[in-house]
Amino acid sequence: MSKSVPALINPAMLVWARESARLALEEAAHKGGISVEKLTECEAGTAHLTFPQLMKLAREYKRPVSIFYLHEPPKGWTPIQDFRHLHGAEGGFSTKLTFAIRQARERRELAIELRAELAETIQPFSLTATLQRDAEALAQEIRTYLRVTDTEQQQWKRKAFDGWRIAMEARDVLVFVVPRLPLSEMRGVAIVERELPIILVNGQDRTGGRVFTLLHEFCHLAIRQSGVSGDGGDGDAAPSPRIERFCNAVAAATLMPREWLLSEALVVQKGAAKTWSDDELEALALRFGVSREALLRRLLTLGRTTQAFYEDKRAHFLKEYAELAEKSGSGGPQYHIQVLSQLGRAFTRLIFQGYHERRLTLRDVSNHFNMPVRLVSEMEKAAFGIKG
Repeated sequence: MSKSVPALINPAMLVWARESARLALEEAAHKGGISVEKLTECEAGTAHLTFPQLMKLAREYKRPVSIFYLHEPPKGWTPIQDFRHLHGAEGGFSTKLTFAIRQARERRELAIELRAELAETIQPFSLTATLQRDAEALAQEIRTYLRVTDTEQQQWKRKAFDGWRIAMEARDVLVFVVPRLPLSEMRGVAIVERELPIILVNGQDRTGGRVFTLLHEFCHLAIRQSGVSGDGGDGDAAPSPRIERFCNAVAAATLMPREWLLSEALVVQKGAAKTWSDDELEALALRFGVSREALLRRLLTLGRTTQAFYEDKRAHFLKEYAELAEKSGSGGPQYHIQVLSQLGRAFTRLIFQGYHERRLTLRDVSNHFNMPVRLVSEMEKAAFGIKG
């Protein structure tokens, strides 16, 4: 039996790839199907992986094989150090979250490259704010910046996430939905950049939750604070409670402007009453395209309900969420529709534009979408709303 040819890679790159993937030696060795001793020796340069072993580790580290032959890590692929860690998380981010953030950055680099080749100007993100700003005033500024009117928002209803996302994409903000990541680890991520800043939203969240997270992370961009928003909310245990509370207040005021909400017929008719029926909350929440919980919290902020009533209703909502999570099945939309939802129409259309302008091959397109070539045409029809 012939002996496998060794892969003469740079040991330092092997260490860098494992550590940037947030994998311990034991876990990486297990995933790569080799012993811890063997991996330790390969990282030290006293032993060599075979090509099949290298390819397997490259897949686990989510890096191209060619990168292991470099003398040093490529610029822009450095470990994430500017993000605050989630409260209680040991050793920083998980492999999945690390990859999601890195993948988003790589997509941004691709978008910048394609926009330059297509001679398309990128709008700089010019909205700026500080924690000293009045939340209500900043919320109105955000609505103006995104060109979202009350009339337009009222039409979105259950498609509010798509509406706000399209408005942000029109101002050259990249919005990606991350699938299969626990909510306990991440609800949203904001990556501040002067051009093409990024927002990540957890696809595991409920529709109303995604809408609120989207605006919360947009506020992070405005105050120039990159970060990860976890499941801990804005309590004292949060890594930066002051920032989280401010972003929550701005998100609520952006989604449910004070004057608009207080002038709603249903709110006016309630007068001094502080309790709300489920039907009333549902009707108002649908009007603004938010969850009933977010609406009730906003009513509490505006003095239209009590803390006791809010806490009692919130417990009821949380029970409902848990029951819905248990009932959720494994079905869902077709694969290309799921990918389109994750990437957004703006980024997806840019990829197709690059293809039609011969900047990308069909194989490039299928790789960027992580789908078989046969599904690319269906993806294009969905992205551009083509029938048939």
